[in-house]
Amino acid sequence: MASLLIITPVEKLQEKVNNLVKSFGDIPGIYVSLNKTQKSIEEILKKFNVNTKKLFFIDCVTSKKTREDVLHIAPDRLDLLDSAICTFIEEIKGKKFLIIDALSTLLIYNNEDSVAKFVKKMTEYASQNDVQIVALSPKTKGEELLNTIFNFFDKVEGKPNYKN
Repeated sequence: MASLLIITPVEKLQEKVNNLVKSFGDIPGIYVSLNKTQKSIEEILKKFNVNTKKLFFIDCVTSKKTREDVLHIAPDRLDLLDSAICTFIEEIKGKKFLIIDALSTLLIYNNEDSVAKFVKKMTEYASQNDVQIVALSPKTKGEELLNTIFNFFDKVEGKPNYKN
């Protein structure tokens, strides 16, 4: 499975997410939300006629548990996030995908090196376990991080003129 980093203007981020999730159809997936609550993401996706029943949400925005089937992990706990993603990947049988929405948000809570290590580990783990991983990031934030991590992905969409 391929890994993809999508760098897009912030105003197009949600549209990219909607189209992306819809393109996976009935394949189960893990959705890590770093910039919106699970509830708001789910409402937006449903308005776009996306079946959210096959999505496992990891909400890094809301700290209060609202549903049993949603994990809430603080964005500064990359170790717990890593562990939860790996557990979900192991539990979902067959084809699956992982979306990390607004990757650069992690820079607010973690240093660049920690985020880069987390991304590298996730892309390697996804590759070893036949999981398609897609990370999205707004163009305006985390340019140094994006410059560091784009080599971890098989494909980069919207890559600015960063160093190669």
